[in-house]
Amino acid sequence: MNFHYHPDFESMSLKGFELVKSDIDLKPNLLFCVASGGSPSGLYAEMVREKAKNQAFGSELRVIKLDEWGGLEPGSTFTSEHDVQTKFIQPMGILDERYWTIDPFTSDPAAACQKMEEEIRREGPIDICILGIGVNGHIALNEPGEVARPEFHVCQLAESTLNNGMIKSLKQPPTFGMTMGVGNILQSKRILLFIAGSGKKEAFERLLKPEVSTQFPASLLWLHPNVDVLVDERAV
Repeated sequence: MNFHYHPDFESMSLKGFELVKSDIDLKPNLLFCVASGGSPSGLYAEMVREKAKNQAFGSELRVIKLDEWGGLEPGSTFTSEHDVQTKFIQPMGILDERYWTIDPFTSDPAAACQKMEEEIRREGPIDICILGIGVNGHIALNEPGEVARPEFHVCQLAESTLNNGMIKSLKQPPTFGMTMGVGNILQSKRILLFIAGSGKKEAFERLLKPEVSTQFPASLLWLHPNVDVLVDERAV
């Protein structure tokens, strides 16, 4: 792992943008895995700013979504879809035919996950995978447990996830997740892991130890040869 320490969120995000832009300049139609949440939001803002200056930037990108909450009330805006649409897909002008996603309100989560797995196999491997880290060390919605699933799948959410942040305040919180598997993530050519926000100190300190365990899913990233960990020092 390559650890990059930054004094604030803005400089962390700018470093992420520099890494992403260098890859896009080399391969304009690369497959970009987009994650929701606050940690990578600064990266997306930098990409949108670049798009405003240079309309050609990102116009050939292929984009696939990392994960999604399930069991939310119809029309909920807590979805990963709403988040990435607002911060990235719409402002970057990503066309529908270049974006593969999972419906948070699907009536058949297992079939939807199988379809996403098929899309990854057809379009992949992922060139750049964007990740955040959960307070319990989850990556995407791959939670701590005895085993790790390699493929896109329906997953049970950990209590530590459900009791964290805004989820606790939802009238109808998610009851399950739909997520890219660890195998999908580890097949990516480059992984950018953003560590920002509150409650990440303990997870970060554990990540520093090169010890791999499915009980701490982020540690599995030690098995990958090209991981950049971008750290907002205020979070750790």
